[in-house]
Amino acid sequence: MIHRGGMMIGEQTTGISRVRGRRAGNPVVAVFDLTSGSVTRHLSRLTAPMFLGISSMIGASMIDTIYIGWIGTSELASVSFTFPLVMAVSSVSMGLGVGATSIMSRVLGGGDRERCILIGAHTLILVLLLIVVISALGYVYAPVLFEWQGAGEAILPITVSYVRIWFVGLPLFAIPMVGGMMVRALGDARTPGIIMTSGAVLQVLIAPALIFGFADMDGLGVNGSAWAFILSRVAPSMYALVIFRRFGLFGPPGSLKQMLRSWAEVLRIGVPSMASSLIGPVSMSVLMALLAVHGHAIVAAFGVATRIESLATMILMALSSSIGPFVGQNYGAGKNERIRTALSITYRFSMAWGLFAFAVLAAFGNSIVGAVVDDADVIGAAYDYMLIVPITFGFFGVTMMATTYFVALGRPMPSLVISILRMVVVQIPLALVLDFFLAYRGVFVAIAVSNVLVGLIGYAWARRELNRDVRARYPLSISA
Repeated sequence: MIHRGGMMIGEQTTGISRVRGRRAGNPVVAVFDLTSGSVTRHLSRLTAPMFLGISSMIGASMIDTIYIGWIGTSELASVSFTFPLVMAVSSVSMGLGVGATSIMSRVLGGGDRERCILIGAHTLILVLLLIVVISALGYVYAPVLFEWQGAGEAILPITVSYVRIWFVGLPLFAIPMVGGMMVRALGDARTPGIIMTSGAVLQVLIAPALIFGFADMDGLGVNGSAWAFILSRVAPSMYALVIFRRFGLFGPPGSLKQMLRSWAEVLRIGVPSMASSLIGPVSMSVLMALLAVHGHAIVAAFGVATRIESLATMILMALSSSIGPFVGQNYGAGKNERIRTALSITYRFSMAWGLFAFAVLAAFGNSIVGAVVDDADVIGAAYDYMLIVPITFGFFGVTMMATTYFVALGRPMPSLVISILRMVVVQIPLALVLDFFLAYRGVFVAIAVSNVLVGLIGYAWARRELNRDVRARYPLSISA
């Protein structure tokens, strides 16, 4: 939110702190104070735009899946093989964003707004450098990765062609995503919501023409889906760059020493967060390899089911993203009871929503999958997933809230440990065993069991930390 009035630094009004930019003529930037006022109202205000943005992106992804499903089961399976890689690359960007927002929100809560903006500017430079390197490596080594995952000769060329196009447009997705996360650290949930929603809407509108053709233009098939993703992000990216500049994120980066210090602090939190996020895609690749043995229909079913799962849990994703800036600012201000209240609210909501989502998917899952694909084997396997996994969505939500809480405090290692427990210690070994006895359904059971066990561990761990004096035990380590 941008204001051009002449408020003085630190002047407060109705929970909004207006700060005059002091760097290279930046305009006045308004940041939202989350350390006072109703906890529920703050969480709702932060969650609503994010929910709209996440739901739009996941909805667009689901509609895109429907389009590809109309082409054929092999094409749907080929795109399903790209999910782990897309998630992994996104996790790198998100890890850097998480590291930056954790620091920025705590520094902002402590009152140092200029340092907060400088960290954001430094992070954008780091993201750009890493994304260029990752895109180049991904473009070259994609065939090796998909061969390892078990993509057969019939679908390997389709999969590689699709993901190489996706890598070309990766900067248009990654930079606005990270910048939007940092803007949220300032309490502005509206801007990232607009960025995500507009890109998703444009993708849905232009994808049919690129996939199936329009007028005299031949369709590009699966590749048309990848191009739709890229082209739909051009306009939102331009809008994002304008907003980031107004917030001062494109101001002078300061000295090299300052930049390296910022990078070190961001990476201290960002690298464990990346590792935590990367464990999921790597584990998903292992599960995909297990499922590939049972046929392309099962892989396609898993791809459809996990897309539907994303739709069902998007409100929990949005809520967990709200916990970060809220916890960070209140931690910086030493208001731990507000953190306790916020976590209690999110835990209860997660469990209630999980039960509701299970009831809906158990009742209408067959019809939902049938709208995506008409293959009976795919529909049956996907519905099996919905009868097994969604009952544990509430515990999965609790895990998300707990891990976000730890990262917001600047302590990413508990989140990393929780991710390792969920995927490496519980899910993969259990999937290997149960796959032998229950075939592909055993993999689904392993996912459900890991959700429950790790949800309970995350809740207990976060509760133990809340019973300590968090601020005294983990002081800020950021220097100007």
